[in-house]
Amino acid sequence: MKSIIGKFIASIRQKSFEARISREIYQKIFPQLNGEANHGYPFESDDEMVKLHIRGNLAAHGTLRLIERAAGKMPKAEGDAFRYIAYRDLNARMEMYLKLAEQREHPENCDPQLVATHA
Repeated sequence: MKSIIGKFIASIRQKSFEARISREIYQKIFPQLNGEANHGYPFESDDEMVKLHIRGNLAAHGTLRLIERAAGKMPKAEGDAFRYIAYRDLNARMEMYLKLAEQREHPENCDPQLVATHA
């Protein structure tokens, strides 16, 4: 029973996450990139956004190293427990992003039955 409820709650959390991400992309980021609105993002073009997401990736890697370094300076049991909690939480959030990204992937090849043959 508990696993059914847990799966249900996880499903709701994932769907809410997906809705929030889609809303931000389509109602905020795209209008700003198209010059239709200013939602306060620190970019005005695709190129600026790409530079920022590359920097964000590098910063995330650096932050993981800093977490590891700080946890290494804690008493061993506390540092190990801290790492477990931190990586558990981070991996759970990254899993949500991964699921959404995989859903949004374009197929590498197309099923010929799904291709329109007449205009």
